[in-house]
Amino acid sequence: MLPTAGLRIDQAPPLHLPFRFFGTAPLFALLTGGMLIFQGGDLLLAPLLPVTIATAHLTVLGWLLMVICGAMIQMIPVLAGIPVPWPRLVPWVHGLLTLGTLSLFAGLTADPVSPLPLGLSVVALTLGISGFLVPIAIALVKAPAKHPTVNGMRLAMICLTGTLLLGVVFLGEHAHGFLDVDRRLLLGIHLFWGLIGTMGTLIIGVSFQMLPMFYMTPAFPNRTANRILAGIALSMLLVPLALLAGGVDHPWLPLAAALPGIAALMLYGHQVRQMLHNRKRKWVDTTLRLWLFGFACGTTSLLLMALWPFTDSEPWRFLTGILYLFGWVAPVILGMLQKIIPFLVWFHRFSTLAGLVEIPMMDDLSPEKPLRAQMWLMIASVASLILATLTGWDPVARLAGVGLIGVGAISGYALWFALRITPPKAPEMPDFASFFKDSFPPPPQGQDGTNP
Repeated sequence: MLPTAGLRIDQAPPLHLPFRFFGTAPLFALLTGGMLIFQGGDLLLAPLLPVTIATAHLTVLGWLLMVICGAMIQMIPVLAGIPVPWPRLVPWVHGLLTLGTLSLFAGLTADPVSPLPLGLSVVALTLGISGFLVPIAIALVKAPAKHPTVNGMRLAMICLTGTLLLGVVFLGEHAHGFLDVDRRLLLGIHLFWGLIGTMGTLIIGVSFQMLPMFYMTPAFPNRTANRILAGIALSMLLVPLALLAGGVDHPWLPLAAALPGIAALMLYGHQVRQMLHNRKRKWVDTTLRLWLFGFACGTTSLLLMALWPFTDSEPWRFLTGILYLFGWVAPVILGMLQKIIPFLVWFHRFSTLAGLVEIPMMDDLSPEKPLRAQMWLMIASVASLILATLTGWDPVARLAGVGLIGVGAISGYALWFALRITPPKAPEMPDFASFFKDSFPPPPQGQDGTNP
């Protein structure tokens, strides 16, 4: 039995709304792996190469943000207690996000860089992400729930808005060159708000609810959770100000501004360690291993980030991004999906039939062996990317691409596996009135057959 107290499961949206995002995301994981196979170590030469930017956004927009959009549409009604308005926009959001990501990829990988698909990506991504953000913002503002998870979602959506605005500036400047901008300055803010402010904060906020729900840990203390979010929010404000004040040339300044966020993350790690240690169910499954691996990589990436003021080494900066994006965000999201997908399918298709007919358990909707293989492929891909970054060996980078293709393929298979079982037909309810048909004697009748 899952601890679902305080959740509004009756508010859950139709299954097809989040699953269209979950079904598309593995395709972009395949594309990311394909780029690593064909480009190899060339992708790791410099962070601002167009092909490197294109591949990074295949991962961020096409794979990870796609999953985040689907999860938010599903979780906000359940956790915040209010449905997301205008659900008819969701297919348009999905289509525009897909079109915008593919257009961005096509424009940046063209030789020379093509302004036409980049312009199309500006329009599509702006409309798509705005169509996602506006209904989500309305729901989060009106949400009656006061749980820290909702506050984490609010902070993540604010950071996503800033990330989108800066991304539009980048694309416009890259396609037409009409803006005189400090690319290093805006890139630093764009990465900080996008990776840490949006993805990191959202994962942390959702974990406040998911760790107790799926791993039988003690509840995350609300006061501690709000302190963590306050520290992260303070750094989301201070770090861009420090960069604007000259922190690009003096890296110690944004590092000092990041101290509240670093302290918050240390507090988060300490609290999660205690919760996992005291969990009721001591079994360590594949999803928990992905979480633990992600925590280790995320911690290492933050330590490497703290060394940036003391080194100009480009591989160290690449290594930070790889550990954060592929080592922390991607494995944790995979771990979440391995829990969320069977739960949603079971709830939407089988929960109303419980006790009436034989139905599958949630574990029956999850392919255990392929998902265990996916975990090892993800870990092997991260290890290969780390080695390729430090050595520049092409074969190792291509090997990481093979691993990511396997990760994406198994994600798609797991989705099909959960959806392949059709629910049995509910039994017809008996006519209870017929049970009492012969229970009472007929009323007395007169000689003429009528009631006296």
